[in-house]
Amino acid sequence: MEITFGGYAMPVVLSLILGLVYKFTGVISDKWKALVSVGCGMFLGNLGIAYAGLEWTVVNLVDYNLYGFMVGASAIGLYELQRTATNPRG
Repeated sequence: MEITFGGYAMPVVLSLILGLVYKFTGVISDKWKALVSVGCGMFLGNLGIAYAGLEWTVVNLVDYNLYGFMVGASAIGLYELQRTATNPRG
């Protein structure tokens, strides 16, 4: 399953949103970034149900929320990898 919004896949959308939020707002501390990323992924998963015009069944909610969770978890991993590569700590 892949959730898309128009021609854009959900991981790309989430990575762009989080990259901008983390870069231009200094409001979110490092300890909350993973939780924010997973929460945004699950929100986009639920938005994917509405965007695709699917019914709000338990199966769709579980599938799309699990997919959103995994996308959010991988987005924070990619963000940390990029941050480490551009600003190595010693």
